[in-house]
Amino acid sequence: MSSKRAILIILDGLGVGELPDAADYGDQGSNTLGNLSRYFEDGLRLPNLQKLGLGNILPVRGVEPN
Repeated sequence: MSSKRAILIILDGLGVGELPDAADYGDQGSNTLGNLSRYFEDGLRLPNLQKLGLGNILPVRGVEPN
């Protein structure tokens, strides 16, 4: 009998840019993922998200476009 597993990652609170009305709420420059990637010297290592094209959507230090 084989065992099957699934891992589900929910990134609900991980922002990737500001909305057009960000200034109305004091959220100008909001980009949690981008800001987090700049915090670390080598950026982030997210190989699976890189393969899925995350680097094609927005600049994330350490995640190259494919």
